[in-house]
Amino acid sequence: MQQLMIDLEKKPFPQLMKELVLDPLDMSHSTYDQPLIGEQLALAATGYLPNGNMTQGKRHTYPEMAAAGLWTTADDLALFAIDLQNTFKGDSQKVLSQNMATQMLTPFVEDFIGLGIFLNKYGEEVYFGHGGWDEGFSSEMIAHEKKGYGVVVLTNSNHPDFISELIRAVAMTYNWDNYLGVYKEVSPTSDDIKKVVGRYRKNKDDLFEIFVSENRLYGKNLGMDSIPMIKITDTSYIGRDRNEPIQFKLNPESGLVEMFMLDPFDGSADSHYPLMSSNDQLPFEFLVAGDFDAALRGYKKLVKENPEDEVINENYLNRRGYNLLSGGKVELARDLFRINTLLYPLSGNAFDSYAEALMINNEYEQAIINYNKSISLDPKNENAVKMIEEIKGKM
Repeated sequence: MQQLMIDLEKKPFPQLMKELVLDPLDMSHSTYDQPLIGEQLALAATGYLPNGNMTQGKRHTYPEMAAAGLWTTADDLALFAIDLQNTFKGDSQKVLSQNMATQMLTPFVEDFIGLGIFLNKYGEEVYFGHGGWDEGFSSEMIAHEKKGYGVVVLTNSNHPDFISELIRAVAMTYNWDNYLGVYKEVSPTSDDIKKVVGRYRKNKDDLFEIFVSENRLYGKNLGMDSIPMIKITDTSYIGRDRNEPIQFKLNPESGLVEMFMLDPFDGSADSHYPLMSSNDQLPFEFLVAGDFDAALRGYKKLVKENPEDEVINENYLNRRGYNLLSGGKVELARDLFRINTLLYPLSGNAFDSYAEALMINNEYEQAIINYNKSISLDPKNENAVKMIEEIKGKM
């Protein structure tokens, strides 16, 4: 889309965005200029990684301007959210028509995806938003589609948990409708904890684990950070940063405990996961444990058993890798992208993603090798050419 706009208008992308979006919305402290120069550069924040180290070079210059090129402030980005709310109500036409705003806030492909924006529905309340993630920077914008409230959080660090915590604090302080469930905590007994501890299978390569640490109950998705689990009824718990309670029930047919994800508004079960045997290990578990060879064998076995299974689909693995990147799990994402190149050795996109993770992990020589491999498979991959130039400038 970025290149299409440039081709049609015969103008640089930063100029187009300034004329069509930033100036009409009075976003005077925002730009798509890459790289930044002069006063813009002097005002730009320095990025920091989860380990506290500064991003090499303070910040990256990303050639894909539409996806990673916006420099802005929280105040400016809030102007965009406010105008979208106003346009949706028919009170503004600064940038979009009401019809286009309606399309943006209407589910497309998936219930949680609008046109260029993400949607969350809590009961009858609809919130829209979008997150951002570059190395050393992470952000989130979220707003109610009709009721005028929302928040923008920009940080010069990769700590998404902090952003989520801050958004929840704002939502609670200002009583956002249906955004947060309110529950009374129940103290679990040792027997309660024994009944629910275990690994619960989500699919052939993913699980949710319930475990105890320092006398507290925690839960986590495989490969991600753990969250405290709070008991709210005799059989139900909720994660500190989640809206959806989980419930544990004994399946009378199998004799095994199953974990159910509940709708926070009507209590219905959206999905359920069976308790796994302690001897059953998933390919991704091996990868998390650092056993790359065992993980690769596991993935190849899944391909042999059912090549149509979603969990070994190239795009699924690629999305999962980027979810890991956004969660700060750079090395794990790198290894999963590498698995993808071995399962799909003719995919230029797989090698491009692997190279990106290598670059983020400062493995520059290997990143160049894999970007070149991507170009050999997909000669139209202009992004890989630009990234090689950027990497060479850092070496």
